[in-house]
Amino acid sequence: MANLSTSYLGLELDNPFIVGSSGLTRTPAGVEACAEAGAGAVVLKSLFEEQIRFEYSETTDALAESIHPEALAYLQADIATRYGPRNYLDVVKRAANAVSIPVIASVNCTSTHSWIEFAKQLEAAGAAALELNIYVLPTDPDEKSGQVDQTYLDIVSLVTDRVKMPVAVKLAPYITNLPRLGTKIAASGARGLVLFNRLYAPDIDIEKEEISGGISLSHPEEHRLVLRWVALLSNLLDVDICGSRGIHDAAAAVKMILAGAQAVQVTSALYKNKMAHLRTLVDGLGAWMDAHGYDDLEAFRGNLNLDPASAAKFQRAQYIKAFVGVE
Repeated sequence: MANLSTSYLGLELDNPFIVGSSGLTRTPAGVEACAEAGAGAVVLKSLFEEQIRFEYSETTDALAESIHPEALAYLQADIATRYGPRNYLDVVKRAANAVSIPVIASVNCTSTHSWIEFAKQLEAAGAAALELNIYVLPTDPDEKSGQVDQTYLDIVSLVTDRVKMPVAVKLAPYITNLPRLGTKIAASGARGLVLFNRLYAPDIDIEKEEISGGISLSHPEEHRLVLRWVALLSNLLDVDICGSRGIHDAAAAVKMILAGAQAVQVTSALYKNKMAHLRTLVDGLGAWMDAHGYDDLEAFRGNLNLDPASAAKFQRAQYIKAFVGVE
């Protein structure tokens, strides 16, 4: 039987399948279900500073009537970081104690102070690693791309300077120069990149004439966007790459590992096919390895990115071959 173990962010996983941040990992019971189904690790549902601030909005609104604005701003940040994450920290502690697989926390913040404080508290609660769920949407035409990149780098540096646990950064695909930013993120202390985040997608209800939308489940073909960048970055950057989006079957996982991924994140496939599908994925990967004579993941990891000619096939200019067979 093939050995499916892998190392991700310095953590030893029994297999490369990580259940991604979602409602599936919102509770300790959910984390236990993932572990029992065969997950190599889990990423807890993200802690969002905006949600915490909303939950405490009545308290801060009341304070606003009788306190100086500068003092109020300080108290708002203090309330969010001291009292907001209590329930989340409890989930981290209980989940980490309940399972033997790594429990990775996830956080998204809007203020510098909160990135630092949340990270420190999550580490103290027992998180094995931290996934920074960073998303910057530039809307100011005068803001330069370098300024946007610097926002990511400042967050990564601030967090990695203050915690000892490994840190990964989950990115969206809409970045001007992903290799450049990835290189700088690695230099700023991150141990891994997760490619890519699946974002809230706004829509418009044309009957009600109002904004609607939300987060939809991924489709299997979406893994091809991820595959390109895993192949192009995994041999270029000194960080672990985790493929995320469109991982619905074992074949997609095999492709990611051939392209150089250390691990993959699975979410939508488990919503569609239930948690038992995780065992199908694990068994499918093992069966493919046995059929192709691979004893472990390292035997074929990155086989399609080590040769520059192979990596070049993932570049956009090669699309002509797909349609007309031009050599």
